[in-house]
Order: sequence, then C-alpha cells, then structure tokens
Amino acid sequence: MPARPAVLFVGMLGAPGRYDPALFADADGGDDEVHWFRLMLQDLGLLDRIAFDGVYLSRGETLPEVGGHDAVIVGGSFHSVHDDLPWQRDLIDWLHALRKTGAPVFGICGGHQTIGMMEGAAVDKIPSGPMAGTLEAPLTDAGRDHFLFDGLTDDAMFHFGNYERLAVAPDGATVLAADGNMPAMALDHGGSWYSVQFHPEIEAKVIAGSWSGENAHYRGNYRETPKASLIFRNFLYGTGVLYS
Repeated sequence: MPARPAVLFVGMLGAPGRYDPALFADADGGDDEVHWFRLMLQDLGLLDRIAFDGVYLSRGETLPEVGGHDAVIVGGSFHSVHDDLPWQRDLIDWLHALRKTGAPVFGICGGHQTIGMMEGAAVDKIPSGPMAGTLEAPLTDAGRDHFLFDGLTDDAMFHFGNYERLAVAPDGATVLAADGNMPAMALDHGGSWYSVQFHPEIEAKVIAGSWSGENAHYRGNYRETPKASLIFRNFLYGTGVLYS
C-alpha cells in the first residue's frame, strides 16, 4: 500500500504574549491553530488520506528539514511581516530552500504576505482600515478559470481579519482575486505555489474571537462559510498531491 502524502501546516498564530489565549476559549482546541486545520481536513474527508503534521513556529518549534513533506500550508498570524522576528526570517530562508524542491505550498493571510514579500512585493496598511468580516473575494477572469476555486461561485464569501495587505502582486504571479483595497487578494505564484489573504480554514467563531479591546465590535461581522474550505481540497488534488 503506498504511503500517504505528507502535508505540513506551519503555525505562526503568535508568540507567547502576543495575544490572550482566552480569546479562543470557545474554539475547539482553544488557540491551537494546527488543531483547527486538522478539524477542517477531517470535515473535508481528507485527514485519512494524508499524513498530517504541524509545527508551532511562533511558539519556538523548529521547522523540519526541507523536502520531508509533499505539500506545505503556511498559516496566518497576529504578527506583522514587518516585525522581522528571528522565526520569521527563518521561515523566509526555509521557504526559499523549499521553492527549489518543487513542493506545492499554500499561504494563508500572514503566509500570503510572507510569500509575497519574499518574492519582492511590498506589504502595507489597508488604506480604508482593517478588513474584518465575512466578505466576497471578487475573482478575476484567471480566478474564475482556476482549479483552486472549483465548486465556488463568483460571490463566494471568506473570512478576512487583517490590517495589512500585499500592495501589489509579485513579479510573475497571476492575480486570482482582487478589489480596490486588495489588488493581490489571491495569487498563483507559479510552480504550484498559491496564497490568499483570507481564511478559508477556520470557523466564524474562531476568527471572530481574534478581535478584542477597541476592535471587539468586529466580532459580529462573521458568519459561517461552509464551502470556503473546498480551496484546500482543490489545492491538494489540483497539484497532484492527492488523486482519485
């Protein structure tokens, strides 16, 4: 029986002290972002088809050896890419090495910005202020024809929760979704690398819980998006990591 493909989730939600774990008291697994992704894979019926692994990079765990996984997903973060923390620099170096292996990669939110920045694109503040809610991701013509969005309609909704954006798409990347605030909302970077600014992987209550203090009013902006996670099924099948 062939070995199941190995899929790694790189968790970088936040270093200790960056956020209050109590924000996620109502989430299954608390503030465990690897657990959230595992649950999503289980709901998609994919968990038994892969060998899933996670690393808590922002909590001090070390990235595994490059080349040991068939696909990698880089998660979101409370940290800005401009924080320039040691583990963020390690991740960029690791991704540069991973790029040479040809392994498929999917970046989410902070992962999207990290990949874009390592490819030379600027990350800046969203001019209109934070994007915080379940919102449309307007597809470009390239996005409508792209396997990543198979099974999703043009008006599909996704969870956004961020202050910053990629100001432009990196050279060579194809824009799959964009609007006036985010000209590079979803990207095909070529070589089986993809990234999105939004969060297709988590429940509404999880991302709603991330807002606190003066921004707690954003919590009511979220509703469930039952089809959003299809993007990850499409990613794994479209890149050949899984096949029927």
